[in-house]
Amino acid sequence: MYDMNELLPVVAMLTKRYTGIESSSVSYEKANQLMGAVIYCIQEMESGGGASLASRPPNAMQAYKAGAELVHRKTKELLCFYECHKKTFCAYGNVYLADFWEKGLPAFFQHYDAQFEPQNALLTLDYPVLSDLAQYQGIDLVDLYVRSIVAEQQFLATFGETYVREVLYAYCADYAELPENLAAIVFANVMGHLLTGKKLSDKLCKADLEKISGLEANHGLQEKISEMAAAFLMHHFAEEASIRQYMMMALPDICTRIGNAAAYGNLEKVFVF
Repeated sequence: MYDMNELLPVVAMLTKRYTGIESSSVSYEKANQLMGAVIYCIQEMESGGGASLASRPPNAMQAYKAGAELVHRKTKELLCFYECHKKTFCAYGNVYLADFWEKGLPAFFQHYDAQFEPQNALLTLDYPVLSDLAQYQGIDLVDLYVRSIVAEQQFLATFGETYVREVLYAYCADYAELPENLAAIVFANVMGHLLTGKKLSDKLCKADLEKISGLEANHGLQEKISEMAAAFLMHHFAEEASIRQYMMMALPDICTRIGNAAAYGNLEKVFVF
């Protein structure tokens, strides 16, 4: 990162652009916002532009302009990505997912300030995705969030809407207002069938649950889940590495839930359909 003496002229330039006049008089809060915009764009250049020490722009102004251009490009690309997947989207009745896709994301594209406040993602992102969003801001945050949801959509589409809704309803009759990840719920249920060798259309019986409990007792359950999950994803998404990688993020929580349910005799709360 460049030092403050290098950043201040860039902030002054952006301030003049913001005020539309020669004066650089803005509130303290606005000045902080504009400084944040400059820093965000420079970080975009450094992290997203593939800049090495050797190719680093010689001054902060050039670094800012390169980063700002990258922010605008990412925003346009995300809009195209959204338009491409908009027609095939299905919220499965979940209000958090539907509100984001149908209301929140269009509002983001309408109001996102890529020039003066690119670090502000604007959205609350109430639907929980599997990706770790903690280190992201602005367009990077929204981009990862949207691509995570699309990966889920492609995963869930494999089973068909009827099956997904049946699993979700069996998991929670009020799943429409359930702030949980839908793909993880379905994937956990699928794991029960993989562990017992049963078809998805065949509901698990008491003997099946006892078989899974036996794996937990022998301390081989987590390893078995990981192996079968990886094989299942490779079989159905051999050409979609991003979907495989994304859904594998659900495994730690799924293994924990299954292990706890097996220990307390509540496997029917995980393998619901």
